[in-house]
Amino acid sequence: MINRYSIKEVEKIWDEKNRLEIWLDVEKFVVDAWRELGIVSKEETNLVYKNAKIDVERMLEIEKETKHDVVAFTRAVSETLGAEKKWIHLGLTSTDVVDTAQNKMIQMSNDLVQEAIEKLLEAVLEKANENRKQIIMGRSHGMWGEPTSLGLKFLLWFDEIKRQEERFKLARKQIEVAKISGSMGNYANIEMEVEEFVAKKMNLNVDNISTQVTQRDRHAFLISVLSNLASTLEKIGIEIRHFQRSEVNEVCEGFDKGQKGSSSMPHKKNPISSENVSGLARYIRSFVTMGYENNLLWHERDISHSSNERLMLPDVYNIMVYILNRMTNTIKNLVVNKENIENHIKEANNLFFSQRVLTYILMKYNYSREEVYDFIQACTLEAQKTGTDFKKALKDKGILNFIKSENEFDQLFNIQFFLRNVDKIFERVLKENGRKN
Repeated sequence: MINRYSIKEVEKIWDEKNRLEIWLDVEKFVVDAWRELGIVSKEETNLVYKNAKIDVERMLEIEKETKHDVVAFTRAVSETLGAEKKWIHLGLTSTDVVDTAQNKMIQMSNDLVQEAIEKLLEAVLEKANENRKQIIMGRSHGMWGEPTSLGLKFLLWFDEIKRQEERFKLARKQIEVAKISGSMGNYANIEMEVEEFVAKKMNLNVDNISTQVTQRDRHAFLISVLSNLASTLEKIGIEIRHFQRSEVNEVCEGFDKGQKGSSSMPHKKNPISSENVSGLARYIRSFVTMGYENNLLWHERDISHSSNERLMLPDVYNIMVYILNRMTNTIKNLVVNKENIENHIKEANNLFFSQRVLTYILMKYNYSREEVYDFIQACTLEAQKTGTDFKKALKDKGILNFIKSENEFDQLFNIQFFLRNVDKIFERVLKENGRKN
């Protein structure tokens, strides 16, 4: 991953040295498991734990001859041991080591993603509560609809991220497994107890059934879940980008002192963080097809998945943690332009009360929906054409033929009507997600 988007904690996990150290852990735990089964002596096991080392340069030197990284690895490790080296890799196939270690690295990376999700959830929920009673114009098809609560937008994102978190936890459960089942996955040359021992040592679940590899449906699901999460972040970013447009300018990204928006136009303040998240979310989603194709291996295994996973997994985790952190920071520093929000509501000339008037008349009086709808629509079209306030257009065209009194009519135009159930929505969402209202 290029430095611009790399996360040092992720890079450390997927570093070659760390990967080989985890390979070595797997080998040591397998020897320890054989000790538990009475095959290897305690003294020999202690020597393996004490002396087994991996010299990366020596391994690469051996690999030039073997053309096989795991064989080179085991031979490099064996060079650091005495007679006890005979127990290294006993009963194992390469992917027992490689897949178990990779799944451990995935687990470590998942911890970072989980931590970043939790921080984003707190930032979004805080904004939801701050803006619970902030009226803003709602839009459908990009056009003004009816006023709503700005807080509900953030609450909606909170609820969606919680669903993504649930999916992520399920993906974690399925991918974080140890696979120590031998060459064909039938435990012919290894005992099932060895796998259980190693899984416990590494804080992993057991892969119930495998071939020579952990089945890649697990990886495909993980990548699809992370891609879905990325789509939520891009959805949030798109909303912010729309809000920040010059014609709207209702909610904007923070702009730091000394920050520049354009190399040529000093006035520019661009939604660069949201655009950055959008672009990188697309990058994550580009791996979905690869993840599914990696599940299509021949018989008990081939290595068509291996090469692209070496690139894909570190990239996915670097970018996932990066955009989660960046979106959290963006949400925290959002600027709400209340003046512009109010101006846009005023510019609507009360047109957004059209459904309120329609529904009230149908509930209170005995008119057909078609009759009332067509009358109100004609009033809205007249108001838009002439720039007249919708309330006045209704009166001019005879709304009092449908409603008994002017006082009754005037009471329909209370903008707080659109917030009347906001607290109940908050209560339901927060209760569902185990939070206090």
